[in-house]
Amino acid sequence: MSGANSDAKPLLTLLVWDAGFPLAVYYGMRLAGADERLALLTGAICATARLAFVAVLKRSFDGFAALLAAVLGVGLLLTFISGDEKFLLVKESFSVAAAAVILLVSCFTSKPLVLVVARAGSSQAHRAEIDRLCASIPQFRRAFVLMTAVWGVALLVEAALRVLLVYLVPADVMVALSLVMLLGVVALLSVWTVWYSSRVQARYEVGAAQAAG
Repeated sequence: MSGANSDAKPLLTLLVWDAGFPLAVYYGMRLAGADERLALLTGAICATARLAFVAVLKRSFDGFAALLAAVLGVGLLLTFISGDEKFLLVKESFSVAAAAVILLVSCFTSKPLVLVVARAGSSQAHRAEIDRLCASIPQFRRAFVLMTAVWGVALLVEAALRVLLVYLVPADVMVALSLVMLLGVVALLSVWTVWYSSRVQARYEVGAAQAAG
């Protein structure tokens, strides 16, 4: 079990950097009074820089960094659409909902996004082991599909709830609440993903040890 926990730590680090850092940069700049377009552009640049860093250093594709860069880029494009104060708040949910849809669609491909993240943070040998387990044990790959689906559904629910709250809560309150909601959901999902992935890995480590014995 300790081996599984130690392997889970890099995954948590990746999720924090990929999902949390660009969002923290964006919301941090907004809270500091920066223009929305500048904040979105800076967040997208941070996510893109993360994507390039992993591609060069790890020789792997970082799906979550690419997803965040795309989401923030969509948000940047939406800033050119005018509207009232409430519409400006609702626009943030459009990007989150788009991310949720991408996550859910990836569940029907050979590389669900959480699997892509796990591979991006692993050594070449560990990536080969992950690929071997996914190919030989269908339940192992299904665990990554489940984790990706949970991310997608949770973000979709968060986006829908935020749209509802925009029309129920004063705009000044909603600006801060929007930050708390999204970062809170991302943090909870990251912790749950690490916990669940460590359980899955421990289960197959025990199975492999029993088969070898």
